[in-house]
Amino acid sequence: MAADAIALDGFLDEETMPGSGTTARFRLTVSPTNDGTDEMVLPCSVADPVMAHAVLHDLAPGNPLRVTGYLHLPRTPTEPMFLVVTELRVLQSTLLLDAPAPPALRLVTNPT
Repeated sequence: MAADAIALDGFLDEETMPGSGTTARFRLTVSPTNDGTDEMVLPCSVADPVMAHAVLHDLAPGNPLRVTGYLHLPRTPTEPMFLVVTELRVLQSTLLLDAPAPPALRLVTNPT
């Protein structure tokens, strides 16, 4: 049975981190009700090299994002749950007073 992709809106929790090789990792904070008690922090992984480069160099903490991907559920108690991101869109740029506004970022990969 093929897994269905899910889409989540949230914001970039903190600085992105390089993964192994040409991958990137980040944490997405999702709040379905905008109530702090309902917030969830979801680890995300990007395997596409072009998207990983953009995640590492073009995103800033606080950026509101829409991510689409496949949820990786743990098979053992020590294995983490995370979202394998196949599409990422910045919903609104976070502006810094001393830096120019970054261009809109919308990345889509075709999973093979």
